[in-house]
Amino acid sequence: MPPRNSADSGVLLDGVLNNTQVPHQSLCVINDGTTFSGLPIFKDILRRAIRRGEEVTLISILHSPEDLLPSDTSSSSSAKIKVIDLSGSVQGYSTEEDIGTMKDKILSTYTSGQIFIDALDILAEDYSSSAVLSLTRSILNVIKKSKAPSRLILLLPPSSIIHSALIPPSFNSTITLLTPHQPSLVQHLSKSYLSPISITPSPNLWMILENATKRSISSDLAYKGEEGIEADPNWLTNGGNAIIQVLVRKATGGIKGISRSLEAAKCSTGDIDTRSELEVIELEDIINLNPITNPTNTISPMENGDNKPIQNHSELDLPFNLSLTDDQRRKRAEVPLPYAHEGEGASGDLIWEDEEETDDEEI
Repeated sequence: MPPRNSADSGVLLDGVLNNTQVPHQSLCVINDGTTFSGLPIFKDILRRAIRRGEEVTLISILHSPEDLLPSDTSSSSSAKIKVIDLSGSVQGYSTEEDIGTMKDKILSTYTSGQIFIDALDILAEDYSSSAVLSLTRSILNVIKKSKAPSRLILLLPPSSIIHSALIPPSFNSTITLLTPHQPSLVQHLSKSYLSPISITPSPNLWMILENATKRSISSDLAYKGEEGIEADPNWLTNGGNAIIQVLVRKATGGIKGISRSLEAAKCSTGDIDTRSELEVIELEDIINLNPITNPTNTISPMENGDNKPIQNHSELDLPFNLSLTDDQRRKRAEVPLPYAHEGEGASGDLIWEDEEETDDEEI
């Protein structure tokens, strides 16, 4: 793929949010973290679809439909929204104990448009992974027959028992995978592993972010309160922002059919109708793209009003230190260097002495 301009925001994310990807993607998975949730992205895609007047089928398993649907939904839009509320369906405690019954209900309700499922992993825990994967395949088969703009949107934690089965091409040839990160986490990882940030991330930075997601690094740091990372599952409502890791895999092309990007989004500052929507912005608006280096002519103000160039490594806030303290310089100066005293004390000819011969022999 040709290199993209780093100033070109919304390279992949805009198409995902507005369901205008070319070629069309039938499956979109949003990674949901404990301390930094993917729910705001899930709700934003749902809100945009309703605003465009598309047919929407919402299957709520964990959250109530009222929490997922936008509060400003009009009556005309409501006519195109079909809701299947499974939040009260728990195996052993409800009438719908057979997942086959749920499958028939979902497939009979859906006609066209997008299907949103907020917690497929809970169904897998209540029933079985194989049964839920079979249900997902059946839904995808129906969606593919309906074609664009039909799409399946899943909100799923990476630690789910079915997550690893949904991602490979063996399950579905195409996929769009969204992973939201806190900007402070991305900057911390970039500085720690000396990997600059860009809209088209290097393979090294991409691998670092993938491993951080698998190992729940964000949650660990948030619980410990380290590196400025906090637990903020409702980051969009709180007026926050996010860096979203976007992966798009096409049906053909092999490795060349995979596109990756890191894109920034924040809470919209528009009118009251769009204030709770995601707005795609430039990466540099919320994060330093190269936190591991600072300009050499960086200056720091002094109390008397003069400017003084930075002389000490510690002032650059780097993850490593190459400078010496005054005590270290003093000790280094006291170390005698052999070549520095070469020739001193020489008195002329050298005297060679023969080593004593030992006639001792072993008997």
